[in-house]
Amino acid sequence: MNLSCIIINYHNSSPLKNCIDSVYQTLQKISFEIIVVDNSQNDPGMASLKEFYPQTRFIQNTVNVGFAKANNQAVKFAQGETLLFLNPDTILTDQAIEKMVAHLESNPDIGALGPKVFNTNGSLQYSCRRFPTLMTGFFNRYSLLSRWFPNNQYTVQYLMKDFSHNVNQEVDWLSGCCLMIPYAVFKKVAGFDENYFLFNEDVDLCRTIHQNGFKVVYFPSAEITHHISTSNSKVPVEIILKRHRGMQYYYMKHHDNNTLVKILLNTAITLRCLSQLAVNIFKGTPRRNALK
Repeated sequence: MNLSCIIINYHNSSPLKNCIDSVYQTLQKISFEIIVVDNSQNDPGMASLKEFYPQTRFIQNTVNVGFAKANNQAVKFAQGETLLFLNPDTILTDQAIEKMVAHLESNPDIGALGPKVFNTNGSLQYSCRRFPTLMTGFFNRYSLLSRWFPNNQYTVQYLMKDFSHNVNQEVDWLSGCCLMIPYAVFKKVAGFDENYFLFNEDVDLCRTIHQNGFKVVYFPSAEITHHISTSNSKVPVEIILKRHRGMQYYYMKHHDNNTLVKILLNTAITLRCLSQLAVNIFKGTPRRNALK
């Protein structure tokens, strides 16, 4: 089998249906399978999806095990020579994935490949980025400082706004919303690090792929759409905490662990976490799909 498409669901059955539809509609020239791991326990739309797509393998978890662990769980059942990790709110376009498979197969030095990604409104989504630094915590994609000063040097560098997104390019890391990896490479690097519950696992995986001698490549010849939520609803406190714990773990894993660095990093990440918790107080009803 050429390809295993892996999707993790958490209360996202409505966009998940559109994602699965796009897979079946656009993949015509290669053999593939779809594996869905459901981390939600009472998503009412899942029953109809299982009936409508009997050829899709659904794995039901009794608890939410997190994004990294659920992906590793799916890979244990995967039959494809290539793995495609997809978010349930992505939509594939004609030939996008087949182009990616062909490019990956003809370039064995590539360990991870990602397409050009568009937002719902057709604008470019900055899906390839440089490795995060301490300043990234203050000038990341969603920070207030990046919104107030979108052209500051830290945001521009991190989001790679300073290069053409129309050419193939070796990059530091790629968004996990649509990430293609050879099965053999994924096994060699031991998969996703399950110390991450949600967020940061894609940058960590790409870094490990680099460390094992493979390239991570942005491939704009393939295009998809990623419908990121722009809701102003509350994010569960648990998710804010887990995200920042993941940041701490990433920096401790990949950067200098001397005492001063630890203090600076932990202080900066803690302040960022507290600021997000404060802003979150004034938002609306919590989003159930925040753990997708």
